[in-house]
Amino acid sequence: MSFRPFRALWRALRWLILLPLRLVEFLGRIAIGLAVLVFVAALLISQWEPVLKLPPRFVLTLALDGDLVEQPPLPDGLRSLRSLEPGPAPLVLRDVLDALDRARRDERVLAVALDLSRLGGASFAQIEELRGAIARLRQAGKPVYAYGDVLPQKAYYLAAAAQEVTLDPEGMVLLPGVAVTQNYFRDAFDRLGVRVHAFRVGKHKSFVEPFTRNDMSPEEREVTQDLIGGIWQRLLDDLARDRSLAPAVLRRYSERYDEVLAAHEGDSAKAAQAERLVDQLQGYEDWHDGLLERYGREGNQAEEVAFDDYLYATAPALPAAKAPVVALLPIQGTLIDGPPRDGMASADSIVDRLDEAAEDETIKAVVLRLDTPGGSAFAAERIRRAVLRVKEAGKPVIVSMSGTAASGGYWIASAADEIFADRFTLTGSIGIFALFPEAAGLLDKLSVHTDGVKTGPFADGLDPRVPLADPVARAVQAEIEHGYRRFLAVVSEGRKIPETEVDPIAQGRVWLGETGQKLGLVDTLGGLDAALDRARERAKLPQAPARWLLPPLSARDVLMKLLFEGRSDEFDSRLQSLGLLPPGVSLAEPRRLLRAFDDRRGLYAHCLCAAP
Repeated sequence: MSFRPFRALWRALRWLILLPLRLVEFLGRIAIGLAVLVFVAALLISQWEPVLKLPPRFVLTLALDGDLVEQPPLPDGLRSLRSLEPGPAPLVLRDVLDALDRARRDERVLAVALDLSRLGGASFAQIEELRGAIARLRQAGKPVYAYGDVLPQKAYYLAAAAQEVTLDPEGMVLLPGVAVTQNYFRDAFDRLGVRVHAFRVGKHKSFVEPFTRNDMSPEEREVTQDLIGGIWQRLLDDLARDRSLAPAVLRRYSERYDEVLAAHEGDSAKAAQAERLVDQLQGYEDWHDGLLERYGREGNQAEEVAFDDYLYATAPALPAAKAPVVALLPIQGTLIDGPPRDGMASADSIVDRLDEAAEDETIKAVVLRLDTPGGSAFAAERIRRAVLRVKEAGKPVIVSMSGTAASGGYWIASAADEIFADRFTLTGSIGIFALFPEAAGLLDKLSVHTDGVKTGPFADGLDPRVPLADPVARAVQAEIEHGYRRFLAVVSEGRKIPETEVDPIAQGRVWLGETGQKLGLVDTLGGLDAALDRARERAKLPQAPARWLLPPLSARDVLMKLLFEGRSDEFDSRLQSLGLLPPGVSLAEPRRLLRAFDDRRGLYAHCLCAAP
């Protein structure tokens, strides 16, 4: 019997069934092709864009919308494509600092106007760097004016550095203070039947506490209270000096805000003005037009130039191919031992960049800009070794700490020739930990039974389905203690401090940059510009330009970033639609942390801290 007719029939049916899928695939390829063509066209247009000619006199306007970041999302040659991204593009801190510094020396700039209504995420350390740039502007005789419709604490801290602060009549100034709040999961894990084994060295290595306790330990409470108390006092002192107020007035506004509002019938804007936190109440249009009229001539408004236009119009020419430069390498996010992932600092990528710097004859010094709480201990050690290779090549390495440079971040920093930090930088956290979740109890609750055979206690030693054996626990703890001693040795070697003196200031404790300087963990208080200047000084090249040292991006990489970066994660919404996650609750942060746990040995130099 022949099956050929049936085969022919099946082929015909299969062709008909697959036809819609093939059409979708064909249309998809066309769509991708068009997207690539549009991208290439935009890229070419961006490169052909004529240089903007600035007017002879103007007011520089900066609308600081979006988050402050340390690393540009796109290479320098593609920065003009940021306008194609959905939503506000991240603000690169160095771009803003560069624009303000150029404005300080630019005779065409009459004044600087800051709109802080939509300032996004930023650390106090980053804000203080911007405050320093504003102070230098004012010292050079360039007036700075700040505006906000609502001024949260960090935005107000920046605004107060200006000589005049304007608030919208419907706005408010918020000074709630500083708080550290953490969820604790011990009871939740007990209910699930999950036992988390925590191994650590350093009595203040608090990363494990949320998994092993239901509250903050007394030791960690004392340290954290001291930390945020120091931040708050520095903040009050700075604001009191800026606004010529007594710190007690600001404390009253912060701690008895309900009474302050009641005295002004709930009008938050009038309350802020009456308490002298702001100079005047005005809507944005009136404030903006009033500034232009103030600096205009013969009844005409002054011309204005926006931040982006000014930045690109005044950008220095690219250095010649063989001209000496100082390389600027950002290390931002949790340290991972592997290939790059969004929002994390990949050891693979960073080591490649550092080795490139060691071999590149045009690079005469390197500045590492650290904004990381640490992560994989192995990743930190790989990066530290790469730093040493740069130094062995005869090139100075300077570390500039941003909001956070702790734990594994400090492991890296200790190898530098010199460390710069801000007063508000969180640093230190010299300690090691490991976590092992044991799910035998959970499986028992689910009536799932585990059984098998083994040759010894270590054969299934780290199988979460079976209880953790004592010999395995002792072995893990021994590795942790060795890792801590190694951390002490690394800091001792890099900072030229005896290990016996490192241990008392280690123990996993987090320090502010100002205190870190007193303890010998930091050399100099200063920002990124100061670190770049020191690198130039050590390289004996005072005029050397700074060049970003970033991983190369292919056209496909850039296209994917423009199309998909910044889109909301659909994972949470799917869980919510299934009734597994309450509305408004996000698992993004826990998922991010879990993805970061990729250390080959399971050892982590990670700080449970984020720049306040």
